[in-house]
Amino acid sequence: MVLCITMYLSPIGHWGHWRYYSGALLAAAWVLLCGGCRTAARTNAPNPGEQYLTEVATSPPLSSITLPIAVPVRQLVDALNRRTQGLLYEDNSFSDNGGDGLMLRLWRTQSLEIALLPEAVRYRVPLKVWLKKQLLWEEVEIEGELELGLKTTFDISPDWSLRTQTAVEFHEWHSAPKLKTALGDINLQLLANLMLQQSKASLAQTLDRLLQQQVNLRYYAQMAWEALQKPVLLDTAQQLWVKTTPLSIGMLPLITAGDELRTVVSISGHSEVVVGEPPALRPSTALPLLQRLSEAKDEFIVRLSVRVPFAEAERRARALTVGQVFSSGKKQVTVQNVRLWGNGDRLVINTTLSGFFNGEVYLIGRPMLNAAKNCIEIIDLDFHAETRNVLHRTAAWLFSSSFERRIQQALVFPLEENLQALRSSAQQSLREYVIQPGVVLHGTVDTLAVERTRITSAGICADLFTKGQARLKVNSL
Repeated sequence: MVLCITMYLSPIGHWGHWRYYSGALLAAAWVLLCGGCRTAARTNAPNPGEQYLTEVATSPPLSSITLPIAVPVRQLVDALNRRTQGLLYEDNSFSDNGGDGLMLRLWRTQSLEIALLPEAVRYRVPLKVWLKKQLLWEEVEIEGELELGLKTTFDISPDWSLRTQTAVEFHEWHSAPKLKTALGDINLQLLANLMLQQSKASLAQTLDRLLQQQVNLRYYAQMAWEALQKPVLLDTAQQLWVKTTPLSIGMLPLITAGDELRTVVSISGHSEVVVGEPPALRPSTALPLLQRLSEAKDEFIVRLSVRVPFAEAERRARALTVGQVFSSGKKQVTVQNVRLWGNGDRLVINTTLSGFFNGEVYLIGRPMLNAAKNCIEIIDLDFHAETRNVLHRTAAWLFSSSFERRIQQALVFPLEENLQALRSSAQQSLREYVIQPGVVLHGTVDTLAVERTRITSAGICADLFTKGQARLKVNSL
């Protein structure tokens, strides 16, 4: 701008006129200077809008967690010995069991011993026996000590109840049964054998009820099912939360191997990892019916969706850009705010500037996994077409400044730290994860990698794939 001012001065002696014209000149110069320093009028580039692609599969990828479980027989024996002390069986009515005219009481006198068969358990139980029998002429009472040989086959019903079938295979007297009379004790082993033979069926049924009451599988399964659904904070520094939504659960038949009872449990469901705020806890779903499996791989395969919510991505981007100044000569702008959202498969970066350009501009680019650097970065980043049109008229120098490059650097989300933290946390947890006293989970994470990235209404997402092995060891019951 060229300012041309023509002044006609009166003769020098007219000092008052000089003061008048010089004052007017200074006032004009001040207005021009102030006008040159003023922030430009606000100009917003057209908003490219917010929209998201409709995904064919709305649910996260399905995960399969296969968990071998081993229960040492020694632990089972110890648990049964603790829970079967004293009186084991009592029939105090002659009319019970179809009116057999027999009363019977059994006490365990020593520890029981167990031997494993392919799909059954055989055990010997030392017992003290008291019998009372109605005879034609009187009631007789018999006492003695014997060892009872039992065999129990077992299975688990779809409703998680333990189903057992026990049979009495033999008995051996340690002390001959004696009839108590006023004249003394009389050996009545033959009669006692007959009386025991009559009570075997009811005795086996009682032992089945006892086993089913002591081994409450549904309680433990429901507890594990609910615990699996609670969000878990894996890493405090990175704010990594893992959330699992189980869908189904199956199990191989129980078998015996060496000195252990073994089975394999397989759980299918969805897992996700969230960066930032913890995911919402949905009400726990009811424990489903148990599915019978014929085979299961000796590994877990988990697909996780790592989600960086827009609010978290904005927080990180603002920390690196807000307050940054970009200039070209005497022209400069300052970043005041950054907002993010999706537009198809691309990310929109809404940046508020002040200074030589005062208003909102938009950049747009695609999130992409950089496998070499293990990070999500924005590629093909450029000013939105309509933003370019606006800047061409008002601030074209921004195209050649470091502004675009600085924004791109602020939108790099390093997965290396997150993946390492995730793997390290998972590895640490699986090394010896105590589910409850005496029940410990051991495992390893062999593979952890990113499969793809995408934009959703929830934020920037990356799908992870992890493989490993885990094993549940029961050290006490």
